[in-house]
Amino acid sequence: MKPIQLFIVAVAVTGALTLTACTHMLSKESSLPSWHPESLATGRVDCTECHEDRARGVLKPYAAFSHTPVFVRDHRYYAGQDDRLCASCHKRSFCYDCHANELEIKPSVMHGDRPDRQLVHRGDYLTRHQIDGRIDPTSCFRCHGRTNNEQCVACHR
Repeated sequence: MKPIQLFIVAVAVTGALTLTACTHMLSKESSLPSWHPESLATGRVDCTECHEDRARGVLKPYAAFSHTPVFVRDHRYYAGQDDRLCASCHKRSFCYDCHANELEIKPSVMHGDRPDRQLVHRGDYLTRHQIDGRIDPTSCFRCHGRTNNEQCVACHR
């Protein structure tokens, strides 16, 4: 594809941020992916969320994009507003790892910011688990495997 020269003379002011675009060599297709925030609503763009150098467009290192337990719990709000934000790093299959209805999301992940949810089970679960086990024995197998595993045998001999 033959590059075309595009002359842009524009100044965009967003709060304290001023961007000046100059002459660029671009192909006919945009070099920005479809999810780049320039296509999002005004006021939703904060370049420093992804870029460490705004002037040159240098992305932050991968390790900078870690999500806290609070983010894991609340990510549905971001995904619901515009799933292209998630798609900037994650493929659709990433969502299906947890949301395919094949596996239940662990409470420790879903409610990671709550101190009582740092463990998979609630504090009183040792007394309650026999009730859950009778209602749906297969619910234990999802995480603990079939019967006679080490965790069960420790108490149930």
